[in-house]
Amino acid sequence: MQLWSRRAARRAAGAAGGRRTECGAGTDREYDPKKKKIHRHRRTLHRPQQPQASTMAEHKPSKSAGDGDRDKAVTVKINKAYAPLLASYAGVSAPEGTVAQGYKRKRSVVLHAETERIEYNGQNEPDQDVYYVGLYDAKKGTVELAHAPLVTVARTIKANKPKRLVAIKQLNVEARLQRNNLGEEFGTKKAKRAIGDLERNAIEADKLESFTDSIVDNITTSTENLPSKEDVKEAEDEERPIPACNEDATIVENIFPIDSLLSKKEQSAIKLGYVIREADEKKKVASFPFKTSGYINTRVAGIHSDEHLLKLKLLYYASLLMGLYNNRRTSNKKMLAQKLNHPADVLLDGLIERFTQPRASGVGKNKEAAFLMTPKQEDKLLCFLFTTCLWIDDFTVETQVLATELSLKPTRVQELFRTLGARVKACTAAQRDALGLTNAEAANYRLASLALPFKLPEVAKRRRRAR
Repeated sequence: MQLWSRRAARRAAGAAGGRRTECGAGTDREYDPKKKKIHRHRRTLHRPQQPQASTMAEHKPSKSAGDGDRDKAVTVKINKAYAPLLASYAGVSAPEGTVAQGYKRKRSVVLHAETERIEYNGQNEPDQDVYYVGLYDAKKGTVELAHAPLVTVARTIKANKPKRLVAIKQLNVEARLQRNNLGEEFGTKKAKRAIGDLERNAIEADKLESFTDSIVDNITTSTENLPSKEDVKEAEDEERPIPACNEDATIVENIFPIDSLLSKKEQSAIKLGYVIREADEKKKVASFPFKTSGYINTRVAGIHSDEHLLKLKLLYYASLLMGLYNNRRTSNKKMLAQKLNHPADVLLDGLIERFTQPRASGVGKNKEAAFLMTPKQEDKLLCFLFTTCLWIDDFTVETQVLATELSLKPTRVQELFRTLGARVKACTAAQRDALGLTNAEAANYRLASLALPFKLPEVAKRRRRAR
């Protein structure tokens, strides 16, 4: 293998014999040693074309008269079927068996090789690629030339290779320092004050290394008492102002069992057998706590058999809750019993226990009799009432009727139904016709229904107000 320059490749076609040939700008001068003369003649420069991989350019010099049995002519071929690389290891040498890979990157060529400990990388300079690799075949008398870029290879020890992440971090630090210097020099008073605050509050990690163990111990101690997911869910359920519910219920009746509204003892204390046998509508509701409710009175009037005794008891309990809501400012048990038409003691005690809290100013004998109702307990009372109404109306309630009965905004009634997990929707055309509503009335009319699958809404977390 021989290393050829571009000029040597062009001269290869006239390299046979003892004649000496010199190339000028447009002529060739040939010296004949026998005649001791110089022959000048015009020359035509044949440059090798750019052949395809499968073609080769051939240059054969012609024999002049008198050459006789000179050396055979040499045929020069330029081959692009393969592309060798010349690697120059400046001051280093790669171990035997090191495999190098060449990659083409636009106009340049990149060479990469590596061992277990060292990396070898190199790149050529396209403007200085003046080398060809020549393969001489003595039998055929041909020389195949292939362009070979020269790559200068340098080595890098992997252990000493800089980490890119550290360099990037250092650049960010330097940029921040330069920005702070500019701010301190030319910034406003506000900007300078902010830079000073950042520098005073900066935490240097190196100084915290001695405190690492104590910091970890403090974090471990602080997180030991964190509540589990079950504890958090239980706390959220306690925060909800709704009766106990079964989120995994497979039938609607099991979502809010009646026992979550009324205990067995309270259900037994409601005696309403005479109401079923009474024909007079006014006398039917004579013993009810809240006699002026059109919602209660209309439904009580339609009950005439013992089959609906449970529904009648729920109507009585709903009347009791309505009466308590309308007298929620009453703070005395005896006065409340009088306003609620003297219900059974077990029912009255249950109301006071669920929906009120003792008043702090109560003293002496009247301490247990003094109580008050907080806004949160008002929501709880209304949620119990709306759940009872869902049972009474087969789990579909007209929200506008209850808003009118209790003098509440319809939006608040709808919000409390959603808190119960009910779906509040506009009535359909069939429901509109069944209720006898016009299109204008039905536009703002909403129905709250309890259906499966059941899912309680997420508890809204209150944010602290900015001071």
